[in-house]
Amino acid sequence: MLWGYGGGGYAMLLFFGALLLLPDLAIRSTAPVRFHRQRREVAFVVEHPGRRVFLPSPSADLMYGFWFALFSISGAVALVGLGFLEAEEKFLGPTGITWMAMLHLVVLPALAVGYVALYRGIRRLAGWRKETVFVPWEDVVAVATRNMAVTVGGPAGIGWQLHILPPDPERPGYSLAGAGIEVGVTGLQMALMQWEQIRRYMEEGSEAVPERADDYSVAWYKDEMARQRRRHEREGKPFWRYRLGRWMELGYFASWYTEYRVNHVLPKAIPKGWIQEWSKSLPKEDWAQPSEDLSELSRQVTAAYERGETFLDLGPVEERFGHANAGETPKPAYHSVPFAAHVG
Repeated sequence: MLWGYGGGGYAMLLFFGALLLLPDLAIRSTAPVRFHRQRREVAFVVEHPGRRVFLPSPSADLMYGFWFALFSISGAVALVGLGFLEAEEKFLGPTGITWMAMLHLVVLPALAVGYVALYRGIRRLAGWRKETVFVPWEDVVAVATRNMAVTVGGPAGIGWQLHILPPDPERPGYSLAGAGIEVGVTGLQMALMQWEQIRRYMEEGSEAVPERADDYSVAWYKDEMARQRRRHEREGKPFWRYRLGRWMELGYFASWYTEYRVNHVLPKAIPKGWIQEWSKSLPKEDWAQPSEDLSELSRQVTAAYERGETFLDLGPVEERFGHANAGETPKPAYHSVPFAAHVG
């Protein structure tokens, strides 16, 4: 029976490891974006396609499922073989179990890593390349989209996303291919609020936005537990039941792992020294200044805030304050450098 309990524990470890490690791999491959309010520019990573590569991407859901199935089946066969061996019944035999364990622990992981390296090498040979493009802040576009998931049983839910995109200066109405970021949000209001935080930072500085976002951090979790303890004591309810429920929901671990990803996983998506010179602070006399039209629009929005209106009350800002966009014309391409360049 020991092999059964051990095998179950090992399977759970692999399952939760996949839930944690696979998203980490996706995060590490996410193209970074950097805002520089003194230059009034945003650095986006654009991937220029080369010749077609007929291999499936390692990050595709199909490939994740394929490797996970191979890894799970080989592990299950090895564990079942150990169980039969303990019962003195023939299944694979000691040699077969050894080879299956080697396949599970060594061969398949090595093949998965090798496939990633092979895919990236073939893409480089096919002419795929990344570069960093510096987009003027006033050209950056934010779009909120609503997506509906549809299954065999019907609509499964609606999700919102905030997209921050670099427009293509040579093709008005289009964005640069393979660039930009998207953030999952709970609704349209959350998308508007997140964009307003970014806008106020770029226009007014860090003093206009919260110093740090503590939501779902370890500090937030501890503060929330202290607040809930006081509430339960006022209502005469046992706090331990609520605390146990939060632990069962992995609340503390989720908060800790979110901080870990921000501090240790996200930075690995950026090459060492990425646009190092461009990212440095500038003397105040060298700071870029907003256009007069944008400055006037910002003054009117600030005045609306002072009257007690909120960002969600303003509606289409440019139309309300008489600054409707009359259209765009093609412009020269933005300044760019190779992705891993240390300069800007």
